[in-house]
Amino acid sequence: MPDRTTAARIDLRRLRLHAVLTQEELALKAGVGIRTIRDIESGRTRPQPRTLRLLIEALGADAEPVAAATPRELPRPLAGFTGRELPLESLLAAVDGGAEVVAVHGTAGVGKTSLAVRAAHALADRYPDGQLFVDLHGFSDAEGLRPALESVLTRVIRSLDPACRARPEELDELTATYRSTLAGRRVLLLLDNASGAEQIERLLPGTPDSLVIATSRRDLSALLSAHAVPLGPPPLHEAVAMLDAAAGGRVTADEAAAIAERCGRLPLAMGLAAARLRSRPQWKAGDLLDRLADEDRLLDEIDTGHRGVAAALHASYRELDPDHRLLLRRLGLNPGDDVDVHTAAALSGIDADRTSGMLEALVDVHLAETRSAGRYRLHDLVRRFAARLADREEPRAERRAALLRLVRVDLHFAYLAAARLHPNKRRYSDGAAAHGLGLPGFEDQAEALAWFQTERAGLAAAVAAAAAAGFDEEAWHLATAFNAFFVHDSDIGPHAAVNRTAAEIARRTGDRRKEAYTLGDTGRQLLAKGRNREAIERLERSVRLKRELGNDADAALTLANIGVLHRRSGRFAESVAVHEAALGLAEAADDAAAAALIRTNMVVPLLRLGRFEEVRRRLDAAEARLDAGDDHNRVRIEAFRGVLARELGDPARAAAVHTAALEAYGGEGDTADVTDTLIELGEDLLRLGRAAEAAERLDRAVAHAVKLVDPSLERAARNDLGRALTACGRSAEAAAQHERAAALAESHEDAYELARARHGLARAHRAEGDDDTARRRLREALQGFTTCGVPEAAAVREELRGL
Repeated sequence: MPDRTTAARIDLRRLRLHAVLTQEELALKAGVGIRTIRDIESGRTRPQPRTLRLLIEALGADAEPVAAATPRELPRPLAGFTGRELPLESLLAAVDGGAEVVAVHGTAGVGKTSLAVRAAHALADRYPDGQLFVDLHGFSDAEGLRPALESVLTRVIRSLDPACRARPEELDELTATYRSTLAGRRVLLLLDNASGAEQIERLLPGTPDSLVIATSRRDLSALLSAHAVPLGPPPLHEAVAMLDAAAGGRVTADEAAAIAERCGRLPLAMGLAAARLRSRPQWKAGDLLDRLADEDRLLDEIDTGHRGVAAALHASYRELDPDHRLLLRRLGLNPGDDVDVHTAAALSGIDADRTSGMLEALVDVHLAETRSAGRYRLHDLVRRFAARLADREEPRAERRAALLRLVRVDLHFAYLAAARLHPNKRRYSDGAAAHGLGLPGFEDQAEALAWFQTERAGLAAAVAAAAAAGFDEEAWHLATAFNAFFVHDSDIGPHAAVNRTAAEIARRTGDRRKEAYTLGDTGRQLLAKGRNREAIERLERSVRLKRELGNDADAALTLANIGVLHRRSGRFAESVAVHEAALGLAEAADDAAAAALIRTNMVVPLLRLGRFEEVRRRLDAAEARLDAGDDHNRVRIEAFRGVLARELGDPARAAAVHTAALEAYGGEGDTADVTDTLIELGEDLLRLGRAAEAAERLDRAVAHAVKLVDPSLERAARNDLGRALTACGRSAEAAAQHERAAALAESHEDAYELARARHGLARAHRAEGDDDTARRRLREALQGFTTCGVPEAAAVREELRGL
């Protein structure tokens, strides 16, 4: 008969106290050392079989039944477990640092249990008195699977102390027994799938000897002194490794990456997808991807009963009250990636204050995520799950009404932001008045622009969704407000897509007013791309339509855009003439704001032509007609006065004016106004002989222009930077800047900046001693400046004579 004490353990401290013996007395009676008694009771060592037999004999016959096998209840680690190095290291380091409770929380299917089990196995040897695994079924659909607290307490007690006869119905006594049983033991408790922090709190040991690892879909940070390990989807390289291991080498890295992204990088979903591939030897990875490519079938494809992602998500969903369920479903209808409180409230139809708390509650149960303050999103699979629930559980009319409310909230903020950014454009102020909902606005232009940059992707998606739903009026207006930010946006792709939607709405509805405005937006975008002929054609059609509709003030602004296009092409005299015509239209329409803007923009071609007295008059007239609160254009006018001062021989005053303008613009952010002012300040410093300082400012201007994706500003900044570098003796670097500027000028049909680039190259080559190349470049520059009709032609002619 085998020795029953082999591989057994004993609650030595409890039995010793029951026998009314001190440690010294028991050591003497059993014939073992007192240090051995202390080490066994503290859990530092396990008794050898002979020592255990001596202790049982010394304690009496009643001690033998309590000897039992040490519980080893941890599940087998997931085969092929890969990745998760960082969260695993965090968990193990926390235990090394003395943590007694570690809480792993994350969304359904993200791999919380796998990580916890892996960690528990790594730590098992440190807890020789047992490792227990308890599934709390906190989010199970089946009520019968959820163990009551009494049941959990009893199970742990009996795993550690089979002789205990505590009665489960006596909760206070049972809790006391539970803590007494754990006291003095080194036990690892893995409490899986908890419903929340409160459930774990009631299961914590009363002494620091044991370790609790808990997992939940809810944030467990409410547990005092717990080390939190938030677990999100793994990074792509880890997801690829997981899929490769799970699929048995049947996928390439690219195929694994595609499958991982289709599964939202959720380990549960990836494992289920890989299982489908393994179970079908005739399939290739492409067959699986084809099935996963259909979003409507995605959850079905990876669902295998109660273990599937849909089942796990549905269990969490059923835990919510009706309002939270409604909010989750409606978040699944959001066209964009994330929402703020206002758009979430619009979707749900619940007031913003209550919605704010509900969003946080969804974050707590890991059905929603928050990556920055005030922004909420759903994981891809949760989003599809929520959208499917909305389709199944809500009438189409209610879903459409929710989308329409969201679009109208977007319209409110978009028009307010556009009006703040363009205070002189009635189109946006009228839109803000027509679509206002009484919600907050924006304190200044910087706040308005920051709002757009945060919301841009969601706004573009909302335009497309509204158009697809047949909300033509709202979709067109949102597109119009969206395009107000075009000149301030480094990413012009979304603007083109939004404008195509607006153009299609105008065509489909036959609305000539919509067509006129959309053509104007299209022309501005083509202008920025350097497609000048197409831009002029769209803008001229827009002007004709607006005039036919009696919108002369808007026609004037569109005509002025044609003037800007001529100016950017080096056709300065034509630019002035078009601006004059635009100014006449604005004045006839009695639109003082439009007239002031046109007068200001006319200054640039007049400066290029050397018509300085006209510049002064235009600036004075523009400033006299500015609205009282139009600080932005007041700063622009002052900056132009700085340019005029420099051209009239006072670069020091110009530098002071432009430095003050930069401060007024709020620093040196990457906006068009700041970039333009940096270019002018660089020219001021260059005229003052401070070439190194000029180069530093102009280098920043180039960086801003590149970030803004503004080729017009970039070619001007590079030409000036090249001149500054030549003055600094860095002619090779200067030539590189001029070459880049020349390439940009040629591709955008800008004769003036192309001539400036060739002039700059001539100076750089002359500095290198290459007079022949310098002479050739000067001739090219002279031809360009002459065509543009600018004073630089005379200066270049003189240089040629002296070379």
